Amino acid sequence: MREHNGFTAGRAGDSEPWRVCLLDSSGRALGAGMLLGESTVLTCAHVVQAAGAEALSGGQVLVRFVGLPGMPEAQAGVRPGCWVPPEEDGRGDIALLDLAEAFPHVPGAPLVRLGAVRDRVVHTYGFPHPHRHGVWVNDAELAGPAGAAGEWIQLNSKLPGERVRRGFSGAGVIDKATGAVLGMVVTEYTDERAGLAYLIPVEVIARHVPEVARWVGEPPRPSAGPLVVLLGNGDPAHLDRFLAQVRRERRVAGPAGAGDRLTAIVDATGKTADEVAEHVSAGISTEEVTTALAAHPEDVAVAVTGIDAARAPEEVLTGAVKPLMDKGATVLAQFGGPDSPGLRLARRWESERNAHRLARLALLVEMVEYEEDRTRQLAGRLGARAAVPGRSADLRLRLGALRSAGERIDPGRVRRALAVTERDAETAWRELGVLHTDLVPRARRHDELHGRLRGYNAKATAAGLMEDEELAELYRPAMETLTTRPDEPEAAAGLVERYVRAVRRRLEGA
Repeated sequence: MREHNGFTAGRAGDSEPWRVCLLDSSGRALGAGMLLGESTVLTCAHVVQAAGAEALSGGQVLVRFVGLPGMPEAQAGVRPGCWVPPEEDGRGDIALLDLAEAFPHVPGAPLVRLGAVRDRVVHTYGFPHPHRHGVWVNDAELAGPAGAAGEWIQLNSKLPGERVRRGFSGAGVIDKATGAVLGMVVTEYTDERAGLAYLIPVEVIARHVPEVARWVGEPPRPSAGPLVVLLGNGDPAHLDRFLAQVRRERRVAGPAGAGDRLTAIVDATGKTADEVAEHVSAGISTEEVTTALAAHPEDVAVAVTGIDAARAPEEVLTGAVKPLMDKGATVLAQFGGPDSPGLRLARRWESERNAHRLARLALLVEMVEYEEDRTRQLAGRLGARAAVPGRSADLRLRLGALRSAGERIDPGRVRRALAVTERDAETAWRELGVLHTDLVPRARRHDELHGRLRGYNAKATAAGLMEDEELAELYRPAMETLTTRPDEPEAAAGLVERYVRAVRRRLEGA
């Protein structure tokens, strides 16, 4: 497999670079898809079927990246074992494709697993005729479970306006508040006046194609860095300590970077926005800043003091402070007092960033609630003695408190509480995932043994061996162990096999 290294973050200019269009050999758009890993694309099976029999018998479809101008089209084929064609009632309809070349620098779709989501506002991007280069549907809403066995979620488009229709199949359905991908468009309701369509949620996709689970994770973090507003003390030593504290908060809530190595403190007094930006570059190597912002923006921290004494305070904010934040750096803005010029704008930005983090936290709490529910169900079916942690109620209370803070609470306090609550929610979600992963193979083994025991018991019954005392003496302890110790299937494995061998001997002797 060839690796393509043409992607750069600066050229991407797209918050969803994983969006792709699938084409047939003539260049006709078949539908949409999502890059998951560097060489893996998720789409609907019927989109691949639209390319014809050749694509289903080992042939290739073309994949075009939508938001990355200049990226080459790549050929792709169905991955063995990852093909689930649509059933008559619509269930299934999932395919993973292997790209002929890898794209390691293109971020994959941020899939998240939720239960029966409803009332969430989403957007998606598809390729209905004649829009060969695609079109957005914005502000659609998830209405709740639908389809056979409740495997779909109804998606309502706002009318009048563009609606989800033929050409959107395979497209990622993106949560407007967080950018997380909640599922994949699968079909439309053909009445154009209704604006209805359906999606397959990530949970169902992973159930049909377990390999997809490796790409299911947390909601994406806001790309913009935090703005910290400080009134009064502009002493450099105090600012440096404050910056270090804020960066520690970011690393508590996210992945560790390279360390506290990129810091600049710039006094904006009497300076223009361009002069402040120049002083930032002088305080930190421009090359270092560019590299760190691309890989570990939490390692870049800049304090801009005396903003209210700058030549044009709001221009310093919009021309020097905001570009740094938008690239992911932590920025501390220091003002002399509560009536300082530019302070209201900075406070608004500070609150907006908290609001974005709050939306992500709300989705995390929903994810923890869902993981608790499904892990409890599995543990209950197994009679597992290990307790399932129940942290979602506490997280839900803390989320409610943060939502009600409004303007009554200092944004800095809200930011710190958000960081701690995010960390706790992420930890709870990961621990539940580990527990569920541990229980799944036990449940499968239990079901396998139980089915084997019942199957051979049915064979014995059909052969007139219901009254066979020896078989009864072997069957009872095997079934009792499976019933009373369902979380320890291997304890019953030997007993089941003894019964199976005995039935076989009887049947062969007959």
